[in-house]
Amino acid sequence: MQENPVIDAFQDLLKPRQILLKESAKAPYLKGFRIGKGDAIAVVIPETLLELWKVLEICVQHDVIMILQASNTSVTGGATPDSNNYDRDVVVISTSKLKGLQLLEQATQLIAFPGTTLTELENALKPYGREPHSVIGSSCIGASVIGGVCNNSGGSLIQRGPAYTEKSLFARIDENGSLILVNHLGIDLGATPEEIFQNLEQKNYLTAHSQHWEGRIWADDYAATLRDTTSAMPTRYNGNPEYLHDSAGCSGKLAVFAVRLPTFAAAAEASTYLIGSNDELQFIQLRKYLLEHLSELPIQAEYIHKNAFEMTQRYAKHMYKAIDIWGAEKIPNLFAFKSKIDQFFKQVPFLPNNTADRCIQLFNRLSPSWIEPRIQEFHQKYQHLLMIKIDAQQKDELQKLLNDFFSGKKAHFFLCNKKEEKNVFLIRFAVGGCVVYYCESRSIDPNQRLVSFDVAFRRNDQQWLIRLPEHLQKQVMMESCCGHFFCLVSHQDYLLKDGVDAKQFKNEVLSYLKARGAKYPAEHNVGHLYQASPTYQAHLRQLDPTNSFNPGIGKTSKAKHWH
Repeated sequence: MQENPVIDAFQDLLKPRQILLKESAKAPYLKGFRIGKGDAIAVVIPETLLELWKVLEICVQHDVIMILQASNTSVTGGATPDSNNYDRDVVVISTSKLKGLQLLEQATQLIAFPGTTLTELENALKPYGREPHSVIGSSCIGASVIGGVCNNSGGSLIQRGPAYTEKSLFARIDENGSLILVNHLGIDLGATPEEIFQNLEQKNYLTAHSQHWEGRIWADDYAATLRDTTSAMPTRYNGNPEYLHDSAGCSGKLAVFAVRLPTFAAAAEASTYLIGSNDELQFIQLRKYLLEHLSELPIQAEYIHKNAFEMTQRYAKHMYKAIDIWGAEKIPNLFAFKSKIDQFFKQVPFLPNNTADRCIQLFNRLSPSWIEPRIQEFHQKYQHLLMIKIDAQQKDELQKLLNDFFSGKKAHFFLCNKKEEKNVFLIRFAVGGCVVYYCESRSIDPNQRLVSFDVAFRRNDQQWLIRLPEHLQKQVMMESCCGHFFCLVSHQDYLLKDGVDAKQFKNEVLSYLKARGAKYPAEHNVGHLYQASPTYQAHLRQLDPTNSFNPGIGKTSKAKHWH
């Protein structure tokens, strides 16, 4: 490799294992979980907050682009380089080693560092009977706490809204190109970066004097927003000015060192009802009825379409079974192991690169479904499935409301036992990968043929599914739909037939969604799939005037100073 002053500076600061230069070593950091792929001159892996700061200083000094990446679980390609058409060298900074979790105020609040995952946080809070903002869902693939905040991730827990805080510690580059450390944690940590990071990492601070600081640490108005079923606005969407503040919704335009968030009391016991229907409008009316009559909002209300259920059984069975056996916290390790297997097969001339994926799908074809009989029966009977999880104390109330709504026809719903409850939610959260696993096993490039939509529909919408015009439907090979139903947030995947113009297809569907008054993306952030709105673009430019952090996000300019 030719001499490069940036690499030389990294080598003076970090150990060799912290600087990845070989293509095979960089590869897992340069390809997105679902889509996205580009190049970088190096991947660096700082092991302390101060090292991260010094890496940023080097990058700013040498005018290179910085893409910070935690778990690389983005489904819109927002955590990796996008193609190779940048005007400066790119460095990917992995924060996965920057683990840190501090519980405050009798575990009612927390401070999380960049490498802390949702699963790690969830496990740390269990002894206190508390929960983080998000559980299961994206945590199954090792998503980070800070990544969720930076993306205003929505999550599946109805009462908590999008991930949001006004309290964080972050670095930004100002209009003059200077790197500045900003402490908005609401805690006095000192004046210099060295003091701030040392005091934070060693928990050398007091929070008693900061109990009356101003600023929210979660979207505490979301429940009231959701109850308004007459509004023509969606409940949540990325780029909503109400939820943009410092690190919240920054889309990687800041380097975030720590965030301050609340924890929530976990339900002592929960109950789940599985509800089925062949009438889309019936589900829309049920949503309105329950939101207007339930005394307390449910914990979750998750939707899965029959097609998505079937595809998950066929192509993502290994995922929900792996979580069932080993738990969500082991999934990132399994992904890392599979990545090594893939690299091995690429070096064997007579074997296809996707040998591991073919073996996985062979296992899926030969193994049983591991789906509980009553759940399987509902899947066969109904086009639409809805699972509502509530505090066990509300079980009788929900049972009565369902009886009243369905006029006593109990064939439409049943109360899950614990095994069924775990089973059905694991299936729901394995849906997101089913099309990707199909593509991988057949050497289909999802960047070329997979078109995904993360959509927030109007709260008063009388339609749930995306109904494509006939000429577009003919271009689809397979599709999958799931979503957070009470929030009217839909996740729709289309795998297009070979030769279809994916860009044209996507633009036509976006025009259709715009005509329906929908907002997109709803919770996965703009990444490199969606055009950021003018308001959101203005916010991102204000955060990063020189366009040095994650340029091109939201289909914006990749050029320095946004030219």
